[in-house]
Amino acid sequence: MSDDKRKVGNPDRSRVSSNERYEVDQAAKKHGLPPALVQKVIKQEGPMRKDIDSYLDRMKKNGQK
Repeated sequence: MSDDKRKVGNPDRSRVSSNERYEVDQAAKKHGLPPALVQKVIKQEGPMRKDIDSYLDRMKKNGQK
């Protein structure tokens, strides 16, 4: 599904599109992890940013990468 650039705001900010490389890269940079790992997490946990951040934070806290 392509990202409609006209639809912006809170609903759009609450999701990470796995189809948009810059969104995956941004999440990867935020957590200091490789984009390929973030891509896998998005597929596993879904597109909601809070779920992805929570999962990656737990993963880092447990020493996993």
